[in-house]
Amino acid sequence: MSEKREMKQINIETLEQAERKVSVGNVKKFLFSVIAVLVLSGGGYAAYRLVAGDVIASKFTVTNMTCPACVVTVKDAASKVPGVVDSDVSLAAQTVTITFREKQTNPEQIRDAIARAGYPSKLDALFRPSGEGIDEKIVATVNGRPVFARQLKVPVNPDEAAQRDADTGEAFFSVVGRELILQFADTKTVTTQPHEVEEEIESLRKKFGISAEEIARMAAERYGSLEKFLQVVAQRIAIRKLVMEYVAPQASDPTARESKVIEWIGGLFKDADVRVVDPQFREQLHASSGESDWKKLWPRMISRNTELRAVVLQ
Repeated sequence: MSEKREMKQINIETLEQAERKVSVGNVKKFLFSVIAVLVLSGGGYAAYRLVAGDVIASKFTVTNMTCPACVVTVKDAASKVPGVVDSDVSLAAQTVTITFREKQTNPEQIRDAIARAGYPSKLDALFRPSGEGIDEKIVATVNGRPVFARQLKVPVNPDEAAQRDADTGEAFFSVVGRELILQFADTKTVTTQPHEVEEEIESLRKKFGISAEEIARMAAERYGSLEKFLQVVAQRIAIRKLVMEYVAPQASDPTARESKVIEWIGGLFKDADVRVVDPQFREQLHASSGESDWKKLWPRMISRNTELRAVVLQ
C-alpha cells in the first residue's frame, strides 16, 4: 500500500471515529434535554418516583413507649432510614405509622431501626396514604388515620373473659370511638408505664381465675398476638387516666361522672372527621345499624352497652 493510500485510509477511519463521537455526543445532549424538559415540566417527580418507588405506609404496634421523649426517639430513629418520608407516633395508642418509598426501604428495615433505638415493634399493616389497602382493607378513616377491617374483629375491652360478638355497627362505633379518644389523649400527653400494664394483666388474671399461661393463650386467640393484647391493655389504662385527670376529675358520684363523660364524648365525636371509604363495608354498616354516616351513627350508639362504653366508664 502506498503512503498516499495509507494516509487516505487513516483519514477515513479517523473521520468515522469522529462521526461516532459526534453521534454519541448528540445522544447524550438529547437525553439531557429530555431530562431537563421533564424536570421543568414537573415530570421530574415522575422520573424520581420511577427510581424510588411509590409512597406506602407501615403501621407498627410499639408497646413500651412511656414518655414524650420516646416519641422523639422513635421519630428520629425512623427518619434516619433512607427512603422514609414521614412518621406519625401515638403515645396513647402505642402505634407508629411510617410512610416510605417502597424501592428505597421496607418495613423490616424500619422495624429494625426502631428496635435498635430500644423499641421493639410488630408490623400491623401496610397501606397507601391515599387510602388504598395493600395487605389490609381500609374501611374508614378517623381524622385521616386509617381503620382496617381486621381491627373490627379485635376486642376493644380486655375486661371480659369470653369473646364478645358485637355486630358491625357496635364494633365500628367502639373502634372509631376509641381512636378518637386516644387521639385526644395524645394532645394531653397521657402516658402508660410498663408496671401499670403488668398490674392490669395480673388483675385480669385474678378476675378470670386463670394462670399466666392461660391468659397468654387467650391473648393470642382473641387478639392475634401478645403484643396486640398488651397494646389494648395499655390503651385502656390511657383512657382511664384521661377520664380521671382531664374529663371528670372532681366527679366522685358515679351517676354525675357518667353524665359528664358521655357529654364530653358527644362533643368529641360531633367534631370528628370520620369517613367510611369502602363501599362494601358501608353497605354492611347500614344493614347492621340502619346508618353509615358517623354523624348520625354515634348518637344512636352512645347509649348502648358497647365495649367502648365499658372501657370509658370503667
